[in-house]
Amino acid sequence: MNTKYHIVEDFKGYMNKDDITKLPEGYLVSGSKNVVSTDGRTIASRMGYTIDGAANTVLTPIESSFDWNTNTGVERNLRGYDDELEVRTTATDGTVTWRRVKDSWGDVAFDFATWWDISESQDVLLFVNGDANIYAWSGCVVQIGATTANTITLLDTTSTWAEQRAFVNGGVLTYDKKLTINGTIYTYTGGETTNTLTGVTADPSGEASGSYAIQTVTTFTNKPASSALSFPNDYIETLNNQVYIGSSKSNSVFVSKNTNFTDYSFASPRLPGTGMTLTLDSYCSGFSPEEDVMYISSGKDYWFQTAITLSADILNENLTVKRLKTAPQQGAQTIGKIKNSTVFVSQEPTLDFLGKVENITTTQSEAISDPIKKDFDAYDFTNAHIKYFKNNLYIALPNESTLLIYNVEKGYWEAPWFLPAGRLAIIDGDLYLHSNSVPETYKLFSGYNDNDNAMESKAIFAYQNYGNRTNLKSFTKKYTEGYIEKNTTLTRKDLYDWKGSTSTQTQTITGQDSTTIQIGSESELGQVPLGQNPLGSDTVDTDISKFRVDKITSKIDFYEKQTEFSSNDIDQRWEILAYGEDLTLSSNNNLRIRK
Repeated sequence: MNTKYHIVEDFKGYMNKDDITKLPEGYLVSGSKNVVSTDGRTIASRMGYTIDGAANTVLTPIESSFDWNTNTGVERNLRGYDDELEVRTTATDGTVTWRRVKDSWGDVAFDFATWWDISESQDVLLFVNGDANIYAWSGCVVQIGATTANTITLLDTTSTWAEQRAFVNGGVLTYDKKLTINGTIYTYTGGETTNTLTGVTADPSGEASGSYAIQTVTTFTNKPASSALSFPNDYIETLNNQVYIGSSKSNSVFVSKNTNFTDYSFASPRLPGTGMTLTLDSYCSGFSPEEDVMYISSGKDYWFQTAITLSADILNENLTVKRLKTAPQQGAQTIGKIKNSTVFVSQEPTLDFLGKVENITTTQSEAISDPIKKDFDAYDFTNAHIKYFKNNLYIALPNESTLLIYNVEKGYWEAPWFLPAGRLAIIDGDLYLHSNSVPETYKLFSGYNDNDNAMESKAIFAYQNYGNRTNLKSFTKKYTEGYIEKNTTLTRKDLYDWKGSTSTQTQTITGQDSTTIQIGSESELGQVPLGQNPLGSDTVDTDISKFRVDKITSKIDFYEKQTEFSSNDIDQRWEILAYGEDLTLSSNNNLRIRK
């Protein structure tokens, strides 16, 4: 006899707004975690993470980070915690070490921006951290070779110190010509265009070959204002090589000259490229440069954008700000980017964007976060961090130990991931996570455990009433199809009626059950979640298999049913292709419904 199954195989992402008994089938709902939709239109347990560098048990979160792709082609990845600012280095054998750039900071809530120094012929990293100073760093991180009492030679003698980004100081600004080696600061006076620095003090001859020399940070004090009480430097950004400085205690924003980030002066009439002081309607709460304008978040309610008006003879220009039309509570808590547009978490809180965003069908008047409104209303977004990576938008919530993912290509949210999510980083083209509890950094999408710890994955789907809320239904077989690794135990749970009030049935699917497993010579799967690689890889993977389970179960009358899949162990790997039942309307009367 032919049996017709009702199959769910169209998965639509994660929602937490509508009642879960009214959502269309195929939606993940609240309680789902650590799972992801794949390019193959399946729901899978997410990949794990591995530590990057040494472990550290000190209970101090990483609060700041920056990924700097320099003009000389080297990448500098920084992280800040406690009173430390560190930079990542990789040895020839692949060993990763996070090395101190500077310590003894009063605050590690750094904000970073890059600026082009035409005299140095390189970009310079600028940063602020809530005092009255601007800090500058060249990005020079290099191993030394031979030393004498007053010289330091590069380990790579074919390179020059200038090529390794050491400051030369031939222009308007005077940087500190200093290097830190194993905690000692050395000053140099010449030799930058060769492989040997000269005029070095103190005596560096005791430093071992292979030690790292790191450019010492230069401090520009009392710029742009002299008082951290009235104007702490909290925010920094650049546009057209002009530096913008904002403060959480002032309505003023200072704009520098495009040739000198320490000069904020201007004449009247104002010449192009000179400084300016802008006045907002509330304190500054963040910057976002877009094409030829700077967007400025102000207080809890406002957004401004800069506007330039040229004089009739185009010799002078007026730089002003105009307030955008916004509703209350639309100021930013945190700001990020989706491709060429600004995205931010508002005070409301909602996730919104400024400008047209490719592949996002949500209208500008509707928050991107609306489908998970209940989650957004409950989350604490303090120190949240946004990063766009490979067609997905990630939001790290340090106070929630949660990572949110918006799938830009598909236009829906993934179920939340529970991770030590402090800050996000893109390092060597891969996505990393800085911890919210200890000074550790992790590489995401690495293995199928969380740094050798178990990971609980749950895919909980919306209730199904099969288009008929008022009639009893039943089935005697339930079907599940997917992929599973040999060591994995996957649990399917079916809750008959609200929270299993009628019955709860549990089924276990294992990767070693020869009665349900189909083993091929090549992987049917071969994917990495979140669009990193397509399905159908040619990579041989003998540990992953396809399964089909058609299980006979007891016949139970119900109105609605919820299905969930879960695992909770190390290296568990599974995907759901489809699930369903041989559904029929019950022959029994709806005795549970009373007039």
